[in-house]
Amino acid sequence: MNSPEAVEGLTWYTDLALKHNSSTAAATTWVETEALAEFLQEKVPMFITGSWVPATIRADNPELAEKLVAFTIPAKDSPVAPSFLGGSLMCRFTETQEPELAFELIKLVTTGDFATRWAEETNYFPGTIEAMDEVVAGGDELTAVFAQQMTEGGKTVPVTPSWGKIEGAKTMSTLVGTILEGTPVQDAADTAAAEMDGFFSE
Repeated sequence: MNSPEAVEGLTWYTDLALKHNSSTAAATTWVETEALAEFLQEKVPMFITGSWVPATIRADNPELAEKLVAFTIPAKDSPVAPSFLGGSLMCRFTETQEPELAFELIKLVTTGDFATRWAEETNYFPGTIEAMDEVVAGGDELTAVFAQQMTEGGKTVPVTPSWGKIEGAKTMSTLVGTILEGTPVQDAADTAAAEMDGFFSE
């Protein structure tokens, strides 16, 4: 988290607000619903969100929905930056008495007809490329852009039991917030890395 590459990325990201006035520092505390509310009221012109949001915008502000344009999250040297995929809440307990049966349930709800039904009812993408291709084929230009971000840039969260603790402690959002409040990027990254190391060593 405090490597030169990470610090470079954090600097670029937070400079959008600190140097280029492209964001309000207050946005660091917004949850998804608050960012969407600001967008629906046309108080902010752009925000990072997921494929499930355009349907909400169409329902709540049809006039605004007609103006929607989507684009991938740009990286330093390519049009698509890495971004977290969802699904970290789909799990089975290590202590379960029926591990194979639990995994069969996970496969059942994330593939095939259930995956397609999930996508249709929630506007989230299904968990298989085949099913997502069907969603994209039946969607619009916005759908295709969100799908491109997911397939070309999608990354999973770190595979470690400690990740839940890091999420719970809000290490990442605190890191960005302290930089926006004036802490030097390297110092903030060092603090976050030390906190993460503490979780890893528990």
